[in-house]
Amino acid sequence: MKVAIDISQSIYGTGVSVYTLNLVSNLINEFPNDEFILFGGSLRRKKELIRIAKRLKAKSVIFPFPPRLMDFIWNSLHILPVERLIGHVDLIHTSDWTEPPSSIPKITTVHDLVPFKFPHTSHQSIRNAHKKRLSWIAKESKAIIAVSQSTKKDLVSVLKIPEEKITVIYEAAENLFTPQPPTIINAIKRRYKLNSDYIFSLSTLEPRKNQSSLIKAFNLVKKTYPDLKLVIGGRSGWGEELEKQKGIFFLGFIPNADLPSLYSGCLVYALPSFYEGFSLSQLQAMSCGAPVVTSNVSSMPEVVGKAGILVDPKSVDSIAAGIIKAIKNRATLSEKGLERSKEFSWQKTAKETHDLYEKILSRKY
Repeated sequence: MKVAIDISQSIYGTGVSVYTLNLVSNLINEFPNDEFILFGGSLRRKKELIRIAKRLKAKSVIFPFPPRLMDFIWNSLHILPVERLIGHVDLIHTSDWTEPPSSIPKITTVHDLVPFKFPHTSHQSIRNAHKKRLSWIAKESKAIIAVSQSTKKDLVSVLKIPEEKITVIYEAAENLFTPQPPTIINAIKRRYKLNSDYIFSLSTLEPRKNQSSLIKAFNLVKKTYPDLKLVIGGRSGWGEELEKQKGIFFLGFIPNADLPSLYSGCLVYALPSFYEGFSLSQLQAMSCGAPVVTSNVSSMPEVVGKAGILVDPKSVDSIAAGIIKAIKNRATLSEKGLERSKEFSWQKTAKETHDLYEKILSRKY
């Protein structure tokens, strides 16, 4: 089997980047008899894509085209079949930004339907690109991978894609996300100048992630735990700037190597987001033994199961009560989260994805 996989999104440090890198790495490791061709485009960051392909020990075709140009060519004009750039393959697995035309069977992973369900929470250019891309997916993809049952339901209800065309394949946490020893946790806490107990939250700073309500809830929780701190990590996105307050730390981008200790050292991991296609950070937190407080909507209950505290993201009081409950039941929730996280693995994700490849090529799908 010869499969081409778009890795264009792997350089941006997002959840989609994590998905792409781990899926490809595990496919290559688990199925050495198959050939994987990695393709992608970037003008300024072409060398990064080439380095990633070399690190994954796979053949690659990286073209010096900026994302906006590829959006115009593939999503808008929908010309230039991708096989003209990468050569003949048996199957193409497309990514999260552009949808190239092709006479070769295509599989596409859809992570969420934010442009349709929450259009006000993303930029117009991003909404337009994804709406055009998703329209081509609905028309052309032989199969669609949804990263959760929630995303599958959205694909059926919003885009009217037949249910039988969609396969749910979950993501997973990487192996580095495990409970860390106190010495390492304390070293990382010193690095970030965290000298007391803290709530941790990790996501891009944007309205959909609901950091403003988390901050309001934190101020309520402080009435019970006055020495508690709130640590918010993640790249700046867009929207109103969050108010700087005493006891709240904005760490910005956090290297992967530091995350296991920050998860392991927190009293509670909180993500009261309005919508998530999968929410990988919850799984990472549970894998490190952190009690999880998250929203009772979209995919979040699906990921945490009965191992976390579910709250109403529209209610500051609900978020605050959930955090207090998690603090009081920390040991039990930590144990439940660790058990829940064992149900997900990238090896399993790769195996189920490969099974879908085989079904498509054998025409049994």
